[in-house]
Amino acid sequence: MLSKLIGYEMKAFGRILFPVYLAIVVVAVLLGIDFRLFSSPEGAAGSVALTIILVLLIAAVFLITIILSVGRFYTNLLGREGYLMFSLPTGTGSLIWAKVISSVIWSLFSVIVAAASVIPFFLIPSFSEEMEKIEISSIVSKVFEAAAPYTATIVLGVLIVIASTVAAIVRIYAAISIGHLWSDHRIIGAVLTYIGFEILELIIMAILGSSLFITINLPGLFRAMGSIGAEVSVLLGCIVIIAIYSIVTWIVLDRKLNLE
Repeated sequence: MLSKLIGYEMKAFGRILFPVYLAIVVVAVLLGIDFRLFSSPEGAAGSVALTIILVLLIAAVFLITIILSVGRFYTNLLGREGYLMFSLPTGTGSLIWAKVISSVIWSLFSVIVAAASVIPFFLIPSFSEEMEKIEISSIVSKVFEAAAPYTATIVLGVLIVIASTVAAIVRIYAAISIGHLWSDHRIIGAVLTYIGFEILELIIMAILGSSLFITINLPGLFRAMGSIGAEVSVLLGCIVIIAIYSIVTWIVLDRKLNLE
């Protein structure tokens, strides 16, 4: 059932995001053509206009992704559609994680599309001429050779980015869920709850940081921070945050939710 819910969410996101992705690709292609064919000062105005449009589209795709992630959680589970969603033969956890997973996937898609949209800038004549003088293959091989000893760190870094994204999403969901318990001004309640979560996290991090400095000598702390253990600690911290906010969201939706 979870896979079906994820598929439903993916389609709902795609109906809105795919046209924006397509617009980014079209503008990026036009910008690349403009760089190659109209490199004279007379063609600069067109390049500037297309660049501004591309930047606005990239900003829009991230904003739309955030709005969809938050909006679909609120309308599907806390609005009138909640009656239908909670009547499905599946658990509350599946309903929550279907939205979390689809939000993370589309966030990654948005990052990939935004990164790919900078390719036309490599087609600028002055830049491409310089790039042709460089042996790209040798540079790529050297980069891989240099990065090989840090493979574990790179993998952990990618996992931390993904875990941080998940943590941010479930934090928002938990805040919205608690805010919905307010009889009035639920949006204000969600915002205040989110701010409270942030403050609480900062306090806990400050306490843990102080304890770390007290229990570990300074040279040992620097050595620990320079090792792979620091990345593991950050990843574990993200996992703990995800677990806590997921439980909070589940308790509210499964035990305390009132859709009336």
